[in-house]
Amino acid sequence: MTTSSPTLLQSIGRWVGHNILYSESLAYDQRLPCLTFTLAGGNYGLLAPELKFWMALGTCLLLGAIYSTILSCVMYKFIILPRKQQQQPSSTALLIGFGFIVPLCVVYPYYGLPFFLIKNKVIKFLFGIASLTTAFRCLEAVFGFLPKHVDESLWNVIVYNAFPVECKFDQHGAIKSTWANVAHYVRNFGVWMCVLGMYCSLLVGYDYKLYPTEEELGLSDALDNVLNWHQLANNFSIAILFQIYLTTFGCAINVATSLVGLTQIPMMLNPMFESTSLSDFWGRRWNLVVHGFLKRGVYKPVRTKYSRLAAATAAFLASGFFHEWLLGVMLYPDYDSVGDCTPPTCYRPGYGRNTLFFVWNAILIGIEYAVGGAVVFKMLKTHLPLTIFSLLVTSTALPVAHWFTNDYVRSDFFLDGQLGWPIIVRLDE
Repeated sequence: MTTSSPTLLQSIGRWVGHNILYSESLAYDQRLPCLTFTLAGGNYGLLAPELKFWMALGTCLLLGAIYSTILSCVMYKFIILPRKQQQQPSSTALLIGFGFIVPLCVVYPYYGLPFFLIKNKVIKFLFGIASLTTAFRCLEAVFGFLPKHVDESLWNVIVYNAFPVECKFDQHGAIKSTWANVAHYVRNFGVWMCVLGMYCSLLVGYDYKLYPTEEELGLSDALDNVLNWHQLANNFSIAILFQIYLTTFGCAINVATSLVGLTQIPMMLNPMFESTSLSDFWGRRWNLVVHGFLKRGVYKPVRTKYSRLAAATAAFLASGFFHEWLLGVMLYPDYDSVGDCTPPTCYRPGYGRNTLFFVWNAILIGIEYAVGGAVVFKMLKTHLPLTIFSLLVTSTALPVAHWFTNDYVRSDFFLDGQLGWPIIVRLDE
């Protein structure tokens, strides 16, 4: 079967993919131990972080910033400026927002990933984040809920959209970082990278599943595992892993943005062990960047017409939908010349379970709104240590957490991600 020669543009994409995004060398963990030792009769090796992994992530950040800058100019011209004059979204703003920018953000990664030949699932995930944040920040602009001072200049809008974190602004524009900020972020990143490496070293020997569980072929299988103690243990271990992952990546992006002179809000505030309620967990501690654009892009627009429960439900549904989309981006397969999927991108996710997970949490939030002020909950909050109470809070979602986490575990997402950390592996298996 003959294949046509690549065009100049395709050749450029392939060159960038091979030489700057390291698409082939990051498809599998090919590291060799930099240190070996024997412990309890077993041979172990220490794998150093792969520099190419971080260079590829930095390139993805740069590509995302360029992409977001182009759309920011469109957003400012056709959405933000008209709204500042009319105080209401014009028909042109709605058409540009919902007819051009948001659809483009949805489809762009499905063309960009094969164009650059990206195979590592973590890099695919970050590649999709630029489209995700730009789409929701477009909704903020359409409905008039951008953060204060962002809409005061085109440069502010570009800075706000350029990175998958939330930069801070005042009346003078983006708040500048200092070298003390840079040192703080670098120190935090180093600490969390080591913590993540140690935690992954514990889990990698189990393929990130402390206990083997049956493969879930459908929704009924997922429901059967809700009260399985082995599944609960797996869910808890992966929930902590997600918290450490997001904290570490948040610190890494903070280092990059502070080096270019910007300050940001933190991404995570220890939600697993310091939350005082589900609202506190989702609204003030877990992934504050996502919380921010869901609050301004979905919750507030819905809240102007409906109850806070309806607005919260809409935000959770939007979260479920975009996580399903992210799964599709992260697990978008590569195909050979005859249309067969080529490893390592052949995993097929169980679509729908992410949305169910967030629907369950919307139900829990509704229950909290109804009975969260009861005396028994106030007594528990007052008399129990914060860590214990926080674990009780998170345990309400723990039985169904595998609806969200299993596709990440079974698709080897974490194996792809461990390229970035120092990790200890057993050599004689």
